[in-house]
Amino acid sequence: MEPYQHFLRHEKKYLVGFVVIFFLINSLVLATSVLMEQKAAGNWPVSFGLWEPFVWEFSSSFMIVMLIPFVTWVLDSGKFSWVKLWSNLLNFLLWSVLFSIFHVVGMVAIRELIYWLMGSDYWFGSWSVGFLYEYRKDAISFFLLLIIIQGYRSIVLRLRGEASLVQQGEDDPQRSDRILVKKLGAEFILKLGDIQWVESAGNYVNLHVGERVYPVRNTMEKFMSEMNERDFARTHRSYGVSLDFVQAIEAPPGQSGEVLLKNGRRLPLSKRYNADLRTKLSL
Repeated sequence: MEPYQHFLRHEKKYLVGFVVIFFLINSLVLATSVLMEQKAAGNWPVSFGLWEPFVWEFSSSFMIVMLIPFVTWVLDSGKFSWVKLWSNLLNFLLWSVLFSIFHVVGMVAIRELIYWLMGSDYWFGSWSVGFLYEYRKDAISFFLLLIIIQGYRSIVLRLRGEASLVQQGEDDPQRSDRILVKKLGAEFILKLGDIQWVESAGNYVNLHVGERVYPVRNTMEKFMSEMNERDFARTHRSYGVSLDFVQAIEAPPGQSGEVLLKNGRRLPLSKRYNADLRTKLSL
């Protein structure tokens, strides 16, 4: 498998790994900086445990990493737009405050737990003053995560390519059996019959062709309605499958379960789409 294909298959893990490494290094630098500054000021030995700065910094970084799904949701749900950045300033303030609340509450809880395990007490101080102090940094962290996630997605999209249906005529533009893929400055054609399964991904629908994935800017609902007469079926609110690639249904009629594909992949099957899938497979 090509290196970038491995990257695309595990893009979310790479993103989380990058953020984790970044904040781990940042926490290590900040914690050791506290100790170095104390020593440079002549406050050595320090009046606190040598382990404490590491608890302060790593608890903060841990909560920021845990809040990545929240920041991703803000982007995917349309709560924040880069196109109308200034008009979305109020939204940014709202979501950054909520981000900071989650961060501070979780961070303090972790610190109190670790201090208790160490036989000591942690005092955060005045919550109003402490929150304002933390929010200054949290607003920057929130904005930084927005930039990182959006930039990362742009890189992934460029590597993966973007697909769109090839229109054959004004009278029936949806009857084309081909998809135009634009990728890294090149264009090539895919056949709809090569698509094995699809999944919803925010504002895109990912088309899975073998080991490769191609995103189409579309909603799952609209895309599946366009594919309704092309031997495709919905299996879940976030998944659809080409009937030609279905090997077995592992679920009782009317119940939730899984769809087994010929390539060994398993897709969730909700009871809402169970009957429709069975009907289409029987035709």
